[in-house]
Amino acid sequence: MNKRTLEIIAYMIREIRETSLDDIDLQLIMDILQEKGFSENDISAAMVWLVNHGETIDRMSKSRSSVVPRPVWRQLNEFERNAISTEAFSYLFHLRELNILNDDDMESIIERAVNMKLPKLDIQDMQDLIVMVVLDVEQNASAGFFQFTINRLSH
Repeated sequence: MNKRTLEIIAYMIREIRETSLDDIDLQLIMDILQEKGFSENDISAAMVWLVNHGETIDRMSKSRSSVVPRPVWRQLNEFERNAISTEAFSYLFHLRELNILNDDDMESIIERAVNMKLPKLDIQDMQDLIVMVVLDVEQNASAGFFQFTINRLSH
């Protein structure tokens, strides 16, 4: 899974939240995503992820009526603020609000970001890290960290 797939998942979850689950036209959403330049492979990968996480979608559609956002999970400490840009943390928090990430996922991502000791992570770096840590668990052990580090250092 890649960053584009993550963007598709976020878009689709927003659509699910804004539309009655019974009224969702997946073909229309797929057409819109293709018009936005997303490939069929990325859209398919996002659909597979959504199907595999169906309980999350059901929970989201049932809790959609609540307009009260979940409370801020926690503040970043000094080391974390030095490792993660404000924009990247906001993006991470946004994915939590969409229920793509849970609190444990966020903690794991923040811990990885700090332990990598790289310059301050921006949104693109955060997307790479999210994909590596959370969405691509099967490949995580074999390639994740080294692939992320190589990509980050080559910027």
